[in-house]
Amino acid sequence: MKELLFNMGKRLTTAIIAGGLFWFAFLKFDPLYFSAILTGILFTIIIFEWTRFFAITKPIFWLLLPLYPALPFALLIILNQSPLYHNLLMVLFAIVFSFDTGSYIVGILIGKHKLAPSISPNKTWEGLMGGYLFGIAGLQLASYELGIPKLFLGKVIFAIVIGTLSLLGDLFESWLKRLARIKDSGNFLPGHGGFLDRFDGILFAVVFVYAFRDYIMEFLGLWR
Repeated sequence: MKELLFNMGKRLTTAIIAGGLFWFAFLKFDPLYFSAILTGILFTIIIFEWTRFFAITKPIFWLLLPLYPALPFALLIILNQSPLYHNLLMVLFAIVFSFDTGSYIVGILIGKHKLAPSISPNKTWEGLMGGYLFGIAGLQLASYELGIPKLFLGKVIFAIVIGTLSLLGDLFESWLKRLARIKDSGNFLPGHGGFLDRFDGILFAVVFVYAFRDYIMEFLGLWR
């Protein structure tokens, strides 16, 4: 129990510090500087984390890299650099980070029924429901900040879709870790693992958001 509380405290401390710095950079820095941060994270993943999944001499290292993680990061940077879609990126971050937080907290506290034990043994159905609730709350907070119209049911559905994509991204990375026989992608973030461990959900969700960005902007009432 003590070890569990220690790990939870370490994870939450890192989340508060790293997450706070991330949000500060996104909200306060010029988009060009934030894009530089995203680029730095991508190169950190490629150099220090991707090489743990696959040897650099293996063809799969080079075949998968352009699609995952390079392409999703490129889409994040494109959205960040566009004044038109910058707020959409804020919505994406708010939902996915809230979803991850809720899944972890609720899963630790009351999680009993395993979601995908062969891929990610710690994930539970209870945690998933908690993730959805936190994701909806995250979208509500972003909506308040951005002045998005209420459309409560529509926003609930959207948050669930993004949360589900985030879950799939998490499971995909967990599957890759299983293949590589590693626990975490890296150790840059105490209690969380590596940067890819924290961005895995974002990387799946951003492809959907980018592909349907105009429809989502209209649906959420972000055209202003």
